[in-house]
Amino acid sequence: MFDKELIEKLVSSENYFKKREDVEKLRHKAIKMSHKYHFQNNKFYHDYCKLKGINGDIKSDDFHKIVFPDGVFKSYEMESPEKNPAEFKTWIDRISSVPVDFVPKGKGSLENFLQEFYSNGLLLGFSSGTTGKLTFLPRDTFTQSMLIRSYTEAINATLKLEQGKEKFILGIPKKTFLQVGFNGKVVADYISPGNVFHAFEELKADIIRLRMRGPRSSKEKIMNYFIQKMLPRLEKNAIKNISNKLEENKGKRVVFMGPPFLIADTAKYILENGINAKIGKDSFLASTGGFKGRTVVSREKIDKLVEEAFGLDTNRYIDLYGMTESNSIMIDCTEDNNKHVPPWMEVILFDEHMDPIPPEGKVTGTYAFLEPSSRSFPGFITTGDKLTVDYDGCPSCNKTTPTLLSIERLPRVESRGCSGVLSKTVAG
Repeated sequence: MFDKELIEKLVSSENYFKKREDVEKLRHKAIKMSHKYHFQNNKFYHDYCKLKGINGDIKSDDFHKIVFPDGVFKSYEMESPEKNPAEFKTWIDRISSVPVDFVPKGKGSLENFLQEFYSNGLLLGFSSGTTGKLTFLPRDTFTQSMLIRSYTEAINATLKLEQGKEKFILGIPKKTFLQVGFNGKVVADYISPGNVFHAFEELKADIIRLRMRGPRSSKEKIMNYFIQKMLPRLEKNAIKNISNKLEENKGKRVVFMGPPFLIADTAKYILENGINAKIGKDSFLASTGGFKGRTVVSREKIDKLVEEAFGLDTNRYIDLYGMTESNSIMIDCTEDNNKHVPPWMEVILFDEHMDPIPPEGKVTGTYAFLEPSSRSFPGFITTGDKLTVDYDGCPSCNKTTPTLLSIERLPRVESRGCSGVLSKTVAG
């Protein structure tokens, strides 16, 4: 049994401010519950745990043993899932902890194939690396609802947004199964339905896959040629549309969110064209995903652009860190721009020998997390990122959770992530 009430009690903004040991006790109870559920209902995870000598009941000391590599979610063998629907469903059945009670037919395009799953209650959100092989995460309706809850509770602990009243300007597509776009849309729609503006209408999975992996046939080569011609205009139009929307809302409170390269380029466009986009001083800017595939703009430079183009204090610009496999985000606090680990996530850092490092003081290692809020797949994952975490927490705000000091990609691990996908796909 998956204890929804326990998860909902854990995923709460209040837990950012409670005694760490009290929240840890609740979190560990939820992780043990989630582990037992997935052990009993997930074929892949059951076999993985058995190989490591782990059964359904575990202790907190065993947590580092149950995390598995994120590559599992792109371990299917076929190149084009939509052309092998039965084989792909067999793979989904193995990695999913909820039953997939329909037989996908495959409808020509990857986008339609993903829509077929979504219409039957299973979101296959994706991201992609430099190889172009997509990572698919199966999220049932409850897991989708917990993604929305995790994001909004983390936001509520930091920004204090007014539900139903905020105006969102999003530098992400309105319709896409790319995870960052989907997350941004559903969270913004939940917080303030009807008040969300998108810079892009749609970004289809077929185009993303083609742009990331390259063309595989003469037909795809022709498609890629025309896409290359079209996409730079798409990005320029998006920047222009965002700038116009910001100008339309000058002096008003808005929340502008997008990849950091798009925020920086929008600010430059506004300044170069003499546009008055000085939005309300109580507005927020939020970026996520880093500069994968783009020239990095320093935090100092972006802060200056934020002040000059949007008229905002730099503490109104926050950066977010998350990943396709996770239901949650780590958000900068406005006091000192420190990213806080959500209290419903257990962070484990491994040394170069993949031994767990004690969670004390400032620690650097390979990042793994345990997130019990996912019902449709085990949220116990080792990533390709190297993090420095300060378990002593933030000196500037009253949250009690650990903070994230730095993020790096591990050597010889392909660069991936939704911001990188948007960067390459949209820029042309």
